[in-house]
Amino acid sequence: MIEIEGIKKSYGDFEALKGVSFSVKGGEVFGLVGLNGAGKSTLAKILMGFLRPDEGSVKVADKLVAEDPVQSRRSLGYLPEESVLYSELTALEHLEMVAELRGLERGEALKQASRFLDFLELDEARERPVGTYSKGMRRKTAIACALLGDPPALLFDEPTSGLDPDGALRFSEILTELKRQGRALILTSHVLPEIEQRCDRFGVLDKGEIVALGTLAELQEKAEREGANLEELFLHFTGRERRDARGLFDDEKTEE
Repeated sequence: MIEIEGIKKSYGDFEALKGVSFSVKGGEVFGLVGLNGAGKSTLAKILMGFLRPDEGSVKVADKLVAEDPVQSRRSLGYLPEESVLYSELTALEHLEMVAELRGLERGEALKQASRFLDFLELDEARERPVGTYSKGMRRKTAIACALLGDPPALLFDEPTSGLDPDGALRFSEILTELKRQGRALILTSHVLPEIEQRCDRFGVLDKGEIVALGTLAELQEKAEREGANLEELFLHFTGRERRDARGLFDDEKTEE
């Protein structure tokens, strides 16, 4: 459903991506993890057709993104890390705008929008300007926009950022239903326990390269660390160590 093959991208002398390859099949939740600057944002822009790679190819629903980026964006629902919304527009107006961009029939788009807004508990606020929303309500609006049009593949970047526990639970239920329907899902987050819980398979992106790829059990076997969690495996594959903060503030203490 999503096929990424040999993607390279440089900005001047800086190599942001150095031959990234992986695929995500329908009904799979793939967790992509990496530090800031690892290349996740560049890869997302290439997936969405906003940026062309220097080398390699990306397919979404068996179509090359580079050949028809507009059509590809209709097949890939995208939730960016920051909820990019227009303060003066309502949640419903945002969904209507997305529906038009994706070429959806208005009647069906409005039915979908109503279902999503109701499930995310935005129904009563649907005609209020987004500028009056809380951060969590803005995030829910962005999630609804990503879902509109039933795209076969979706990319969620830090999806639960700003959500309260109930909102996070509702997103979890949405993710489960998307998986059940056979969508191909990529999930990125800095909250590794959340990624470990929600995803079937993982890719560790470090300095523009996939340094580890597989299920949790496969990563444990590769690292020769039976029972290790995703945080421990991430540190192992990226060559980093856990830091101990004990004593960090000792110089602030004064004698009585």
